[in-house]
Amino acid sequence: MSNQTEPRLTRAYLLHARPYRENSLLLDLLSEEHGRIAAVARTGGKSGLAKKAQLQPFRPLLIGLGGHGTLRKLAQLEAPTMPLPLSGTSLYSGLYLNELCQRLLPEWQELTHLFEQYQCCLMALAGDNQVEANLRYVELLLLQHLGQLPSIEYDASGDPLHVDANYLWRPGQGFIATAQPNHRAVSGAMLLAWSQQQLLEPEHLRQAKTLIRTLLQPLLGNKPLHSRTLFSRQRGRHEHTSGR
Repeated sequence: MSNQTEPRLTRAYLLHARPYRENSLLLDLLSEEHGRIAAVARTGGKSGLAKKAQLQPFRPLLIGLGGHGTLRKLAQLEAPTMPLPLSGTSLYSGLYLNELCQRLLPEWQELTHLFEQYQCCLMALAGDNQVEANLRYVELLLLQHLGQLPSIEYDASGDPLHVDANYLWRPGQGFIATAQPNHRAVSGAMLLAWSQQQLLEPEHLRQAKTLIRTLLQPLLGNKPLHSRTLFSRQRGRHEHTSGR
């Protein structure tokens, strides 16, 4: 007979872990069922050491939670597969994604489609497949989850965006059509491609990256992203040693 008191397992990924009290880790997890959650994992003894070895970023996990309140106990843990093999730029992109989720997502809010998009993005990073586009799709859903996503199908007046028009983003208003050349303008074609997850053209990817930084800035504040700083330092070292 099965034990009815065992917690139900749900899919999750580790966003961040740090030491907590004696022989424990404080975990920041992204779970399919509960969204972003905090949990304590005991790491003492043989079973604890085995659990600690399984807790790696970018590794698909199955977790069961115990206790009550916002800080839970990691009662069960399974790691059916190895971590996704991220390295180089893909690794820094994954760290950026984790840091973004950790800093912006409130705890204990259902993620709707964001968990699946996060997982798809990690798979794309591991396969070096449309990395930039997949990052933009996660960021878009993240803004949507936070209620900070402007319409990317209609302009500020409520009119449908046109593929052959250019738009400027105005905080608190939306996208305003512009006929004047402007380096901050984005094309209606890009916005519509983004909304349909069809970002393919290099210019569309460039515009989307610039725009998402503008949209995320008020949410992130003045504190820089640690992952972005690490990537910039690593890229600088590589350019120096390669003579570029």
